[in-house]
Amino acid sequence: MCCFRVRDTFGKQHNNLMKLIMVLCVSAWGFVLQGNAQSKPFTAPSDTIKVVVNNDNMRVTEYISTPGKDVCGKGKHAHPAHLTILLSDLSVQLTTAEGEVKNLDVPSGLTFWSEKETHMVLNKGAKGTRVLLVEVK
Repeated sequence: MCCFRVRDTFGKQHNNLMKLIMVLCVSAWGFVLQGNAQSKPFTAPSDTIKVVVNNDNMRVTEYISTPGKDVCGKGKHAHPAHLTILLSDLSVQLTTAEGEVKNLDVPSGLTFWSEKETHMVLNKGAKGTRVLLVEVK
């Protein structure tokens, strides 16, 4: 029984370490993409939501938005806890679940963690936006 607990604890720690390594790798991938995007201005061809990675460990979704459209989901929507990687500059209007409205200008390359949330985010800028959301399963 004692040996089982040691293995079980090691297994959980190993799984958490692997998840952390995967999130860091995806973050690095996002910075590489963001660095390439800096060399030419991003113009969104159309609004798209595309799952680029989906496996047992994570789901990475790319959101592309044109001016005046939703940025990371349709209308008021929810996300589980996730890492956000901005691949373009954003000028957005964020409406929280409580109805609080915030206008934000955020730079390309910003990466941040969010706990589960419900919101609505509109592209208020003159250019397209590109965002990656990484959900650890």
